[in-house]
Amino acid sequence: MRVLVTGATGLIGAATWVEAILYRLGDFARWLGWRPPICSTARREIARGAVGDASTWTRMTGISPRSLSQALAAEPASVQERWFAGLYLLKPLLFVVLALFWIATALICLGPGYSNGVALMQKAGAGLLSAPTVIAGALVDLAIGVAIAFRQTSRLALYAAMAMAIIYLVLATALLPRLWLDPLGVLLKTLPILVLHLIAIGILEER
Repeated sequence: MRVLVTGATGLIGAATWVEAILYRLGDFARWLGWRPPICSTARREIARGAVGDASTWTRMTGISPRSLSQALAAEPASVQERWFAGLYLLKPLLFVVLALFWIATALICLGPGYSNGVALMQKAGAGLLSAPTVIAGALVDLAIGVAIAFRQTSRLALYAAMAMAIIYLVLATALLPRLWLDPLGVLLKTLPILVLHLIAIGILEER
C-alpha cells in the first residue's frame, strides 16, 4: 500500500510540474498577443472553482438546472463542433511549428548551412551576389518567423511566408530545375508547407 501511495504521489507531482510549465507557456503566448485557454489567470480560476446553490433560482423560475451530462446529451456535438475541437488543440502546435520553421531556416542559412547556400547560389549563376542573396534571404526568413509568433503580425507574416515560398519555387525552377528530382524532395516539400500556411490563415481568427 505504501508503494502505491508513493507512486500516486509521484504522478500527482509530475502532473503539477507539467501543468506549471503549460501555464507559463500560456502566459508567454498572451505576451505575444494570443488568447490561450491556459494561463496563470485560468489556473487561479480553476483553483477557486465555480459552485453555487440553484434552489433560489428553481423556486423563482420553476426551472431545474440540468447537469453537464444531461445538457450534452440533449444537444450532441455537430460535425462543425468536432472539427473545431480538434483544430483548437492543433492550432497552437501549428503556429509554433511554422514560426520555428522559418526561424530555424534563417539560423541554419546564417550558420552551418551558409557555405552550402552560397555554393548553391553560385551554381545557379548568382556570382558575386551569392553571399548577399543567402544573407538577405535568411534575414527575411527570420523576420517572417518572428512575425508569425506575434498575434498582431501573424496574418501578414503568413501571407509573406507564402509569397516567399512561391518565389523560392519559381527561382529554383528557373535556375536549378534539377532540384525537383532531388530524392529528399527539397522543392516538393514546399507544396505541403504552403498548404499548412493556408490552414493557419483559415483558423487564425478566434472570434
